[in-house]
Amino acid sequence: MKKVIYFLSFIVLAVETSVGSDDFNELSDSVRENTGKIEELSKTIAELQKRISLLEDTLNKKNQEEANQKTVEIISQKTPEEILKISRDMIEENNMDDARKMLNAFITKNPTSIYCGMMLFYVGNSYFIEKDYKNAALEYMKGFKANSAGSKSAETLYKLALCFKQLQQMNKYESTLKKIVEDYPGEFAQKASAELKKIQ
Repeated sequence: MKKVIYFLSFIVLAVETSVGSDDFNELSDSVRENTGKIEELSKTIAELQKRISLLEDTLNKKNQEEANQKTVEIISQKTPEEILKISRDMIEENNMDDARKMLNAFITKNPTSIYCGMMLFYVGNSYFIEKDYKNAALEYMKGFKANSAGSKSAETLYKLALCFKQLQQMNKYESTLKKIVEDYPGEFAQKASAELKKIQ
């Protein structure tokens, strides 16, 4: 830093010596004036960048609203079975966001439908595949609550138990496995029993 100051001092001295005192003062005034203009331009650029950012946010929000509206229009023309099939295909193709949009749009529009439990199960699955076990667990719990007697109930609880295991919530993991064994005899009760043997 000292070297830079010495260098700049040398340049100032050289300029002052070569151009004369009056010319140097005029040059200094010109530099200050241009520096002020540069600062004003910097402020203007910063303000323009803020406005561009706001416009981008507005445009993204508008595009999102349009996409959501299209999703609502699509589900209004499809049966629940068709929506489930389309969503499952999307999940298999790793298109999780669109699958969730479609499933959640149906749930929002039909909150009391008997299909909500299954829709929530697949929303949970989309998060489970992404290893987002916290959100997966939340969706599985909502799905089970929506339809505890549905065809996916045992599998929902089993996946929920696996989420608890990944989240290191071992008490919930064990109690959920026991619930499966007690209330849902069959394939997933056998899987739950096998898991329980590992922790006993």
